[in-house]
Amino acid sequence: MRTERTQAARAEARGEVASADGAIVEEEGARLVKEPSRRRAGLAVVTGASSGIGAALAPRLAADGYDLLLVARREERLRELAERVREAHGVQARCLALDVTEEDALERLLEAAPEPAVLVNNAGAGRFGPAVEASPAEQARIVRLNCESLTRLTLGYLPGMVSRGRGVVVQMASIAGFQPVPYFAVYAATKAYVLSFSEALDKELEGSGVRVVSVCPGPVPTEFQAAAGSGDAAKEPAYNRRTPEQIAEATARAIARPRPVVTAAPYHGFLRFAQRFLPRRTVLSVAARKMRQRGI
Repeated sequence: MRTERTQAARAEARGEVASADGAIVEEEGARLVKEPSRRRAGLAVVTGASSGIGAALAPRLAADGYDLLLVARREERLRELAERVREAHGVQARCLALDVTEEDALERLLEAAPEPAVLVNNAGAGRFGPAVEASPAEQARIVRLNCESLTRLTLGYLPGMVSRGRGVVVQMASIAGFQPVPYFAVYAATKAYVLSFSEALDKELEGSGVRVVSVCPGPVPTEFQAAAGSGDAAKEPAYNRRTPEQIAEATARAIARPRPVVTAAPYHGFLRFAQRFLPRRTVLSVAARKMRQRGI
């Protein structure tokens, strides 16, 4: 009786593709039929993975063959998501319950995932409303999460990616980073930082095989909107909103074919272009009026 190894060798000689574990699925006459192998794209680390865009991105990256390390504070949600992804896509999916603003966050991430192919800095927070009414402590935490933690994780992982000659860092930025936004001042400022920092890094890394990509969503109906007190994003005009799944799709495409700044809606690309040529006071007035219309 032929062994699986002999069968696999004969199949390879015929130019057939073996399954991931090399096992024979069935035999038709003299022709060996094998399952197509699942392409392994490497490991993707996704922060803020317990809900919203992060939770939508996990299965999308798994569909592209990425194993996953899912990171967020809510462990139970991570475990449920990881189980769904493993069952649906047959990839490895691990969980790390972690607040990325903690001092040892980078150390713990590097221990859990020392050589990822992709890092997605998706964890973020914001708060709508007049700045003079905001909690200083809460706004400081937003800066720590959106800027300091993102910077620490990015710079912690980039040297290894550069030494390996490959890798993609995805920063979840925002169209709010294209201009100042009254009544969303701190959040918009943090996203402007993310854009500036990431575009500069991407240029520095030119020719290294490593890219830094900023994905810039607009309104997306997620738990972020409720936590930020911004109202229901689902009520935004269709041209101005996207679903978490649409942002996940745009992100996956950006990983496959990186470019410095990615918008998921044509209207947002137009805004990015147009605001460069409008007077600053006009941009501010339009942004303030838009926020007031949302009841801020």
